[in-house]
Amino acid sequence: MNSGMYASLSGALVAVQRLDVLAHNLANANTPGYKKDCMKFEAVMASAGTAVPSGYAAEAPVLVAESTAIDFSAGPVSATGNTFDLALDGKGFFVVNTPDGKAYTRQGNFRVDSGGTLVTVDGYEVMGQGGPVSIKGGTISFSAEGKIFVEGVETGAIQVVDFAQPYDLRKIGQGLLVPNDPAATPQPAPKTSVMQGRLEGSNVSAVEEMVQLIETSRFFEACQKVIQNYDAMTGKAVNELGKV
Repeated sequence: MNSGMYASLSGALVAVQRLDVLAHNLANANTPGYKKDCMKFEAVMASAGTAVPSGYAAEAPVLVAESTAIDFSAGPVSATGNTFDLALDGKGFFVVNTPDGKAYTRQGNFRVDSGGTLVTVDGYEVMGQGGPVSIKGGTISFSAEGKIFVEGVETGAIQVVDFAQPYDLRKIGQGLLVPNDPAATPQPAPKTSVMQGRLEGSNVSAVEEMVQLIETSRFFEACQKVIQNYDAMTGKAVNELGKV
């Protein structure tokens, strides 16, 4: 394959993948606690003596490898006044119990189910220091330390943990994260406080994502035109050489 054609195709494929990431971020711009995805790029010059990965053309001058990373920066916190809306001031995550084990989230729009258990919007149990948080009573309050008070009496504490940084976590859907290393052990987050009646929003800036979306669309169009020009040049060369 022509090296210029290969570079253009690589750029077009990466642009398509980046468009998917940006579109997913925009779709979650209003999702509480959502952490946006970012793409990482690495250019490898095969002509500079770098080994060419298996399956790639040896004459290709540029090999582009891409990966997705999570931006863990905090989103804006807004007041909701809802008793079971909780936000974290600082680093760390709430712990929830899923059918596949414990998972971690910053999405604090909780509710109480029919059995009096604090759960996520998807029905997963929110974990306290001694197990699932059970709330039965009229007046409920949470202290900055995460302690739970029912009718003014302390009944437990919500569990807030953190991991070593940089975070090595991956998304599993529903605003949940799990460690890539199953043996990773979360640690308490004593410097993080719980804010009741507040909710952390998505850290996606719709304006920034739209700007990147337009830039990526134009880049894809440019790659597409280069590919078309190479195709036209190849066709012309074949036809002209055939007449000689």
